[in-house]
Amino acid sequence: MTFPRTGPGDHFSPLANFRPLASIELSVYDPRWPLLYEAEVARVTEALAPVVAAEHVGSTSVLGLAAKPTIDIAVGVVSLDLAEGAWTRMERLGYDYGGDHGRPQHVFRKGTSIPWRFLVHVVQHGGPMWLDFLRFRNHLRENPAEAERYARLKASLLAERGGWYSGRDKERFIRPVLDSRHTK
Repeated sequence: MTFPRTGPGDHFSPLANFRPLASIELSVYDPRWPLLYEAEVARVTEALAPVVAAEHVGSTSVLGLAAKPTIDIAVGVVSLDLAEGAWTRMERLGYDYGGDHGRPQHVFRKGTSIPWRFLVHVVQHGGPMWLDFLRFRNHLRENPAEAERYARLKASLLAERGGWYSGRDKERFIRPVLDSRHTK
């Protein structure tokens, strides 16, 4: 597979290499998730070099939080114009390009179906998406009651939608958290 070379404003369809949906459920927190992140982040940052920083984000990064078993990795780069060969190196690691989802990022996914095993979000280090990933993760880590409320929202979305929801469906929870943390 050759990854599309997208520029600012180009939107690669996330359905272009869509795989069948697996049964999706929330998993109880798995203490292996941080270990899986640590093993994978070393490979990913090497493939995407030069990288400023990488962080374990998403629900699997929050101790005790029920989650879809997808390890989200935020990779902070200086520029979204990735280095020559980065696309090929990610492909060799088993990643497919998932597009930009209409945002300033590149999303790479690894796994045989949804839920993906890993999602790598390549974003500008220090930019709004980078900061939002960290703010939301840190909010959940620092506020166990909020993390529990978030888990209940995700469970209700799975029940309502028959086994699938997108990140946009959680916006009513996430946006107020980010807005309040921007003012601190």
